[in-house]
Amino acid sequence: MQHHLIDLKRGLMWLANLTAVALGVEAPLRGAVAEAAWPLDHRFAPPQWQTAICLPDDWQKTLVGKDGALLYDYPGKFAGFGTRISFGLETPSTWSTQTLVAPRVPVVRTAKCAGPIEIIEQAFSLPPSKAQSQVKRPSRLSIERVGSATGQAGWAKPPPGTDPAFANVAIGWNGPVQYRFKAAAGQRFSVVFGLCEGWHTNAGQRVLELHVEGQPVRTVDLVAEKGRNVPALFAFPAWDQNGDGAVDLAVRAAPTAKDKNTILNVLWVFPEGQLPSLDQLLTGSEPNGTLAHVDCGVDRSPLPKPPTRHDVLLVTLRNSGDVSAEVRPTLTIESAAAMSPALDARSMSVGEQTVVFLPGAYQTADRSETKCVMHLAPMRLGPGQEQKLVFVVGRGTLPRRVVGTVPEAEAALNSTVRYWQGLGLPYGRIRVPDPAVQAQIDAAIRNIYQAREIKQDLPAFQVGPTCYRGLWVVDGAFLLEAITYLGRANEARAGIRYLLSFQRPDGGIMLIDGHWKETGIALWAVTRHARLTGDQAWLRQLWPKVEAAVSYIAQLRQRPPKGAPNEGLIPNGFSDGGLADMVPEYTNIYWTLVGLKAAVEAARWLGLEAQANAWQREFDDFYATFRRAAQRDMKTDAQGHRYLPIRMARGEGIPPQKAQWAFLHAIFPGKLFAADDPLVQGNMAMLQSVECQGLVQDTGWLKNGLWTYFGSFYAHAWLWLGQGQKAARTLYAFANHASPLLCWREEQMPVGQGDGMVGDMPHNWASAEFIRLVRHCLVLERGSELHLFEGLPPVWIKPGAVIQLDNIATEFGPVSLRLEVASDSRTARLTFSPPRRHPAQKIVLHLDGWSGHTGRVELPTRGLVRRTLRLSPEASESRPGATTGVGLKTGW
Repeated sequence: MQHHLIDLKRGLMWLANLTAVALGVEAPLRGAVAEAAWPLDHRFAPPQWQTAICLPDDWQKTLVGKDGALLYDYPGKFAGFGTRISFGLETPSTWSTQTLVAPRVPVVRTAKCAGPIEIIEQAFSLPPSKAQSQVKRPSRLSIERVGSATGQAGWAKPPPGTDPAFANVAIGWNGPVQYRFKAAAGQRFSVVFGLCEGWHTNAGQRVLELHVEGQPVRTVDLVAEKGRNVPALFAFPAWDQNGDGAVDLAVRAAPTAKDKNTILNVLWVFPEGQLPSLDQLLTGSEPNGTLAHVDCGVDRSPLPKPPTRHDVLLVTLRNSGDVSAEVRPTLTIESAAAMSPALDARSMSVGEQTVVFLPGAYQTADRSETKCVMHLAPMRLGPGQEQKLVFVVGRGTLPRRVVGTVPEAEAALNSTVRYWQGLGLPYGRIRVPDPAVQAQIDAAIRNIYQAREIKQDLPAFQVGPTCYRGLWVVDGAFLLEAITYLGRANEARAGIRYLLSFQRPDGGIMLIDGHWKETGIALWAVTRHARLTGDQAWLRQLWPKVEAAVSYIAQLRQRPPKGAPNEGLIPNGFSDGGLADMVPEYTNIYWTLVGLKAAVEAARWLGLEAQANAWQREFDDFYATFRRAAQRDMKTDAQGHRYLPIRMARGEGIPPQKAQWAFLHAIFPGKLFAADDPLVQGNMAMLQSVECQGLVQDTGWLKNGLWTYFGSFYAHAWLWLGQGQKAARTLYAFANHASPLLCWREEQMPVGQGDGMVGDMPHNWASAEFIRLVRHCLVLERGSELHLFEGLPPVWIKPGAVIQLDNIATEFGPVSLRLEVASDSRTARLTFSPPRRHPAQKIVLHLDGWSGHTGRVELPTRGLVRRTLRLSPEASESRPGATTGVGLKTGW
């Protein structure tokens, strides 16, 4: 009981300090109390979590649940997955802890106990052998889903004798289901959509439009034409009509549809002239010449014969008691796929491409349609004695028992640790003295690469391994910026090429219906990358795409009808962030303004003054129109704060803070507003008034929940507005909402307010945001100036502490610095290499909050800088100048 009381006390201290911060009160921090006020112990972790153990860039995205179970085949009904594999004993066990071997090494150790029996489960993925790494991808077509990857297994009940894939469904929640595949010029195909309605029984509910690039749209009401649970096929000719190197396919809701959620069960692609009879396809057969046969509702590799991957579960059982004990191990497989045992009872096949290998033959099995509990031979453990068991899960083409014995498994574990330790990921560019923050940074980098895949021969930086496994324009832009900071500009550039491959002939980019903002976000991403790399030649190559996007924005502004609340702005759109429906709203306006502003600045950078001036006039008119609308729509919250809601219409009952993510982006990185703008001060005060656990509550899809990485948007806004210490504290609050295994869920309830959760995990927009926020707290571009240490947490100033950045990309060129605190904490030695490609007009060192002093010091802009900084004796005990009310610094 005592440790629970200690945790409660520490939690109350933290909440009290956050309350003081929210009120603008300077909480006294002295000695050990100062250290305790900056904890990173994941006290606000989600109630359940999952961790990736898969390899970088791999098709197989293996996850491990909090309970140690191996999770496959997202989505499904077994902890959200189609297949769940877990170890246990016949006697109930209690979960103790779960840890990683190291932040850079995703070997997951889950500890449990069953009476005196201690259980340690170590789950890891085997790195590819030399032979595997030489396997070439099949020559069949690689077809990929675009945007959301949501689906559901077993949604429909097609009749016997039809393709089992009709039971599963890809879902577009209030939006389209979209696919695309590469196509050479002149190459022609036949595409077949397979649909089976498993929910509605009345006609007119789900009316769908089938879109194939360049072909007439086919409108389908499945219930009216076929009935419920009756498969139907629709064939189209297809080729790359717009010359972008790909064929785009989509299922959209018809305007007359009452249910705007879209579905697609199966998709086939054939060479032109080789389309088989549709009756043959209904059975699920794959005739010769099939280029793609996609079971759209289940998570599977886009490769028809994916390379084999093997996951290992190494279990250690130890008797910590004083008397011998009998142990009866079990392995449980839950799956929607068919399960069939081998003749020797030493393995179990699950579906077409999964085999589970056991350490020995199971003795009995308790089976149902979707669950199999295999009982292994009992064993007796004397006091202090331990026994190990090895389970292997093979996935892909021809799985085999690659690890059979305990010594082989232990050797494989050591090999896996060495593989991850030696992997050339961009670690070491950012070094901070708080080991918990450093661990979050390193794990964030690893998670980004684990979620990534190679698509169209380009790296696709994906948000997550499950429902967000795909390209998301908003999230992807920040992922690309983060890896550019880490020295991987070429990978980021390839990711931008992948993003721009979705630009439409009219210049727009919109993977999610109503996300007009995606064009503006793409403009910002392209121009920001060009500025970070200083590569004008590269930007000139892409300039026709930039021009097309700007032209598209100008056209968009003409679409809202005269007299509409969004006249002269952006058409009715989808806000995201907890607000659905197509309505007049501001998220699309914020980001389109940001993108247009970025294009104007890029044109000036390239010396295209006439074009920049023309675009500036467009921007000025757009911005003035926005300000008139904003003035009209301002409201007052319950605390008396004047704020701008996200919706112009149909906003009744919506909390003021809902979906304000794009407003924060308009502050930073958009830089649309002055710090003393009443709109900014009112909105920030409104958001600050609803903080909970250091974050802003109820800003996303989960009612009264916490959108974890919204904390980074919030911190960045405070940082840009001159409140660096508020940003630093929010950095720690954001980190404390990660799991102990160093990754984030998208949204979760505050501790003590329920177990609700929303979104993917690991969520790598969150990973990118953490990297970005640490970078910006230490180094931040402000126009022609470079500012240092605006958000440096004071807890980092302690004896022997080192803060180091190595060749971090900025708009002025790479920056390196090292701040080393003396052993007596009286001085700190700063070594700084200013950027040389395009020297900043000023380099400003901020002292507030961490040094014991206030103010700023201007540093030389050229040559190696060495300075000894005298620290106040209270440098790590107090935070001068760190008040965090809404009285904001101006004049940047």
